[in-house]
Amino acid sequence: MHNIIRKMPMFMVDRNDPNKLVFFYQGSGMQLGAEGFAVGFLYTVVGLLLAFVTHVLVYVKNATAKRVTMIFALFVSFWAVQKVVSLDNWKTGYGIHGFWPSSWN
Repeated sequence: MHNIIRKMPMFMVDRNDPNKLVFFYQGSGMQLGAEGFAVGFLYTVVGLLLAFVTHVLVYVKNATAKRVTMIFALFVSFWAVQKVVSLDNWKTGYGIHGFWPSSWN
C-alpha cells in the first residue's frame, strides 16, 4: 500500500548498463518496492513459522516429527533473519553486533 501511495518504483534501470534492472538500491536514502516486498516476505515467513510451531506443532504426537519440524523452522527462520540483517548492513554500512552486559563478564 505504501508503494501505491508514494508512487515508489518497483525497480529502476541501472545507470551503468541500461540493459540491466536494479531491484535493490544501495544507500539508506532510497528504497525500491521490490526490496520492501522481499524483506516483508522474509518477515512473513518467520512469523508464519512461529505461528505454526506454537499453534499447530503442539498437537503432533510423534516426537521425531516435532523435532525435525522444529529444526527446519529454526534453520529457515535463522536464514531469513540473517538475510534481512545482511541486506541492512549492505544498504547502510552499519554492522549489527551483540551486546553483553558488563555484569555477565
